[in-house]
Amino acid sequence: MALSHLQITPDFLRAVRDAIDIVAIASDHTRLRKAGRRWSGLCPLHREKTPSFSVDPEQGLFYCFGCGAGGDGIRLHMALTGDDFPAAIEALARRFGVPIPTTPGPRRPRSGEEPDLEPVLTAAAEYFRHELERSETARAYLARRRVSPELAARFGLGYAPEGWRGLLTALAPRHPVERLLAAGLVARPESGGEPYDRFRHRLIFPIRDAAGRLVGFGGRALGDDKAKYLNTAETARFHKSALLYGLDQAKRAAREGGRLVLVEGYFDLLAVAAAGEPAVVASMGTALTPEQVRLCARWAEEVVIAYDGDGAGVAAAARALPLLLAERLAVRRAHLPAGQDPDSLRQAAGDEALQRVLAAARDFVLLEIERLVPADAHREPRLQARGAAAVTELLGTIPDPVLRYGYGRHAAERLRIPAELLWGRLRLDRKALVPAAPRPRREVGSLDEEVLWLLLRPGGERLARAELPAPEVFFDAACRNIFAAYSALYEREGAPPDLGQVLAAVAVAGPEVDRLARLLLEREDSPETGGRLRELLDNLNRRWRRQRLRELANEIREAVRQGEPARLDALLSERDQLNRALHSLQPRNQGPGPR
Repeated sequence: MALSHLQITPDFLRAVRDAIDIVAIASDHTRLRKAGRRWSGLCPLHREKTPSFSVDPEQGLFYCFGCGAGGDGIRLHMALTGDDFPAAIEALARRFGVPIPTTPGPRRPRSGEEPDLEPVLTAAAEYFRHELERSETARAYLARRRVSPELAARFGLGYAPEGWRGLLTALAPRHPVERLLAAGLVARPESGGEPYDRFRHRLIFPIRDAAGRLVGFGGRALGDDKAKYLNTAETARFHKSALLYGLDQAKRAAREGGRLVLVEGYFDLLAVAAAGEPAVVASMGTALTPEQVRLCARWAEEVVIAYDGDGAGVAAAARALPLLLAERLAVRRAHLPAGQDPDSLRQAAGDEALQRVLAAARDFVLLEIERLVPADAHREPRLQARGAAAVTELLGTIPDPVLRYGYGRHAAERLRIPAELLWGRLRLDRKALVPAAPRPRREVGSLDEEVLWLLLRPGGERLARAELPAPEVFFDAACRNIFAAYSALYEREGAPPDLGQVLAAVAVAGPEVDRLARLLLEREDSPETGGRLRELLDNLNRRWRRQRLRELANEIREAVRQGEPARLDALLSERDQLNRALHSLQPRNQGPGPR
């Protein structure tokens, strides 16, 4: 248990980080072998048979190429023990002989680029819950959707009232407007002017990460708003591509039962939970992402997909299948009647009907084989060949060779061809093969990632503060947040921050830590990297300016349509400045158009 009076000062935190032996921490839970300057072994955070866990003692980082977990020794200790941050710091200080301060010190400051959003998000959640109690309209809507008050309270549902400044007026006396903006709760007009509430006349769903931290909100329109659903804007804490709604409540049941039910929306999740299934999560965004799949794999061995029974739901499930299989998850598909989702089925036929559908979920790979290979495909060679090609692509997403063999035999029997023909096609079609973990090392896949790698790797390139771009030139949200922390530290300290400072500035359990660890452990140093940073920064700036020019074209058309001459002049001036800046950045023999 952590000391109640323990104050984690920057100096104390740095001393703990410097003292940590990350190899020793990992070795308590898995057998490691030396591999060059790094150590590798089976990941202690998920079940695997092939080593995909890498530890770099020089940088004090770990990363698993199987489950995607990564970070420093503190993060590893927390993941292995379940300790919160203060408890982890105390335990590690005692283990590695760091004197624990006996007198209270100042609170650890946060990066200027990452304000403490916990108080404002908590205050917003309380405001929304209070407004739900006051709104007969919102409570009547929940009653029509068969959401009981107990279920609403369990998930912390709330209501954002009509009007443009209700939340702003309620919270602004205690929370600066800039904090409300940083938390994605209010927005400013593109043309400038007073901020306004982002959520208006909407049922509110608080969104938490796997650790239970409040990170944002989702809102369901109760009026005729064109956007039926609206989420918090991407913030330092809210990255919908790396979140599963409801995971904080589902993870214990998922770990105990070994499975997760995956649905598409908030109300579908409430329906499944109300029907007695606690291990249910909903994907955030328009499609399941690799980050969300890795979260599933951390807590369960099987996923039951319960997407909508319409064409879009079937297609979304088919797109999700390869991602889930690549993480060695067993996948079942619940068959919902055409045009229905879990919520509508429960409302129409009751809890038991939904329970029966979930219990009858079938092996999704077998279902896909049946879909890809019509029953009469064997009667026509061209249909056989087409079916074999589709099945081969599906089989190639299955890392386990035994599973791949079993499904392949089933497909061959349906095609009425020797199974050897499918194995031969797999061997020939190299793109269809998905190697078992660890995944092969690759070059950093994005411009954003490569810039960060050049900045943060040991002995990385250093630039003057004035040479650094604004964080918004990074399109990837996690990379943008990492760079924002780097830039803020540089501004505050007057010198390029080291890796330990950047790690301390980003969220302890956020996606930035995973990304940072992967960036620094996924690729080896290369002699060709010297001097590339400025070139890549020019590329970042060009890309951002081109994107902003495309946005400006739309805004200019809107200003003309609305008859706003002052706004039009400002937009045209910004466009001219961007064009001049873009021209100055063009490399020789390259035109100004987008690539």
